[in-house]
Amino acid sequence: MATKKQKTSISRREYEWLMQFKTHTSVEKENIALYEASQPKSTPLITPKRSKVNTQVVITKSLLWRCFLPCYKIVAGKEFIQTPETLANIAPLVEYFARDSNFKTRDRLLMQLGHQQLRPNLNKGLLIIGGYGNGKTTIMETFATLFDHYQMPMKFSSYKAHDLVTEYERLGADPTFLESSKYQFYERLSKVKGLYLDDVKKEREASNYGKVNLIRDILEKRYDHKNSTTYITCNYRDGAPCEDPEDALAEFGEKYGGHIYDRLFEMFNIILFKGKTFR
Repeated sequence: MATKKQKTSISRREYEWLMQFKTHTSVEKENIALYEASQPKSTPLITPKRSKVNTQVVITKSLLWRCFLPCYKIVAGKEFIQTPETLANIAPLVEYFARDSNFKTRDRLLMQLGHQQLRPNLNKGLLIIGGYGNGKTTIMETFATLFDHYQMPMKFSSYKAHDLVTEYERLGADPTFLESSKYQFYERLSKVKGLYLDDVKKEREASNYGKVNLIRDILEKRYDHKNSTTYITCNYRDGAPCEDPEDALAEFGEKYGGHIYDRLFEMFNIILFKGKTFR
């Protein structure tokens, strides 16, 4: 006669994930009770700390969203303003980072730009275009903080484009400068698995014993490293009469060259952030 399979307790890491939230489903409550019952009564449970990701924890869009909101408040110093526009802006990002299949059918990503038919692809990076002050940078900084704190597999390094220019110029100004420092600078930025570049197109050319189009060089090197994923936020063209995504992408070609413009469609999902500034 077959016996009923005994339920097993969840892992400590999954328990710590669940305990971050105020409400739980009936299944989650049962899992919490099973875990707590399996622990020695004299040993207090350890509070959540930075640790290696536990593969038993499934990172769903629901879990990411519930983690995102309190993290946003820490990063921005205020609550995330939930309007139809802001929720529509962030929804594809949550689906993307959760590797949710619904991302591939996002209507706002299925667009035609000139001769390019753009289709969502979870293996590409993100190029987020929007007006000034509508939350692009803060949202991406929140994801960076969240992923780094919990050591999630999709964590990425973050840089402002103009800060990279300043850092590169300091390499030449340093009296202890070695030519290998430039090589190490590019190696760090080209080979890191996930890289976020903020406010691209607005940085000036670097001056380090000659002019250097730094972001162009970084994008070229990352294109050659197929296992790397790049995220970019940028604004529409300054002074443009309207918010035209084709014109915003054309500006990439003008600043970084036609070959970079063509590679944008291979490297990135193009996402448009809509709505007025919150500044």
